[in-house]
Amino acid sequence: MLYWGMRKSVRILIVGLSVFSGSLIASVDAYGQAHNYINSRRSGTVSHVFVTQSVDGEFGRFNTSGKETTAEGTISTSSAPYWQGFGIGSSVGIEVLKFIQFNAGHTFVNMRNKNDGLEKIDGSRLNGGARFVFTAPVANLEAGGGILASRMDYTKRLEAATFYGSGYYYTLGLNYFISSQVSFFGNAKMNHENLVRNSGSSVTTSMSTDTTLLGFGFTLWL
Repeated sequence: MLYWGMRKSVRILIVGLSVFSGSLIASVDAYGQAHNYINSRRSGTVSHVFVTQSVDGEFGRFNTSGKETTAEGTISTSSAPYWQGFGIGSSVGIEVLKFIQFNAGHTFVNMRNKNDGLEKIDGSRLNGGARFVFTAPVANLEAGGGILASRMDYTKRLEAATFYGSGYYYTLGLNYFISSQVSFFGNAKMNHENLVRNSGSSVTTSMSTDTTLLGFGFTLWL
């Protein structure tokens, strides 16, 4: 009896999984067809201006170096702590031939040292770059890169300083159209920056960042 009961339970589970997977595939296919229909009707000969709003989660290494004065004299310091935080960004751009996008934007940054809650960075980044757009059945694939210009306010207990720097980034994302004027996107970005202390008092004199950003947001097409 136990054997036949187990066989019946397995058959029910298999049927349930089949129905669920079939419904999921049908749902994805329906959403994909809607996106594909909207995207195909957008003109490829007219340039499209767009604005975006996004929220990013950021994490990675901040490699720091500096000089510290002790009783024995001045010594060099260095560390590579793990940081995490978030950013809120907006940008404006133009899409040409439904294939290439040029964009420029600004992001507010808020980061914390994972191992020291009193060490933090607040600031902003300016960015400019280009992306290539590849039409796909479910959502458009976008890949590109660009340059960064940063201003960061660094605090650690009694230390406070301002850092300026520049860098570059790579990005890869998906963009899904719900109408010809609105789309939603998700992306992953790799940031690389070099920051130098400009003012203030801090043991740290320079930073080299290597962080990953995972974000999502929406685009308004004008």
